[in-house]
Amino acid sequence: MSQSDTLPAESRLNAYRSKGDFLDCYSVSLRSRPDLLEADMRVLANHILNSDISWMRTLLAIRDRLTGLVGMKTTDRLALEQSGLPLEERQVGDRVEFFKIYSVSDNEIVLGEDDWHQDFRLSVLRTAGRSPRVFAATCCKRHNLAGYAYLALILPFHKLIARSVLDKAVTSRLASA
Repeated sequence: MSQSDTLPAESRLNAYRSKGDFLDCYSVSLRSRPDLLEADMRVLANHILNSDISWMRTLLAIRDRLTGLVGMKTTDRLALEQSGLPLEERQVGDRVEFFKIYSVSDNEIVLGEDDWHQDFRLSVLRTAGRSPRVFAATCCKRHNLAGYAYLALILPFHKLIARSVLDKAVTSRLASA
């Protein structure tokens, strides 16, 4: 199903990242999912981010409890900033789940958050053609030792989550379809 991949050159995340930033990328085929190829990018990102994976939700809840103690932003607090607009109408500054929208186009949405320890961006990029794919790439700009330590602690879980949400997204029904 999903696989480690290279971020396509056309991704807007390439303009954001700098030498020394952490970057990883995973992708999965959309060959059997024409609905995901045609979906609005905000809807596709929401579909991926809302994968119903109970162990992932449990890990995020634990993360929120621990990181909240040291003043890092928590997913539950950020989710409260979500507007009531329909997904398709959300623009830069609005949120999809707890992620702020930084850019959105027909085939890519860049989401993320800035915090005192690191800034991160998540690109969900869709390609069409003979081998259509959806790519999920994460870029982290670490600001200090806490940013490096945080990334080192979560990285094994991040990799598992990234692949799991992509796999779940291509095997589950699109809610707005």
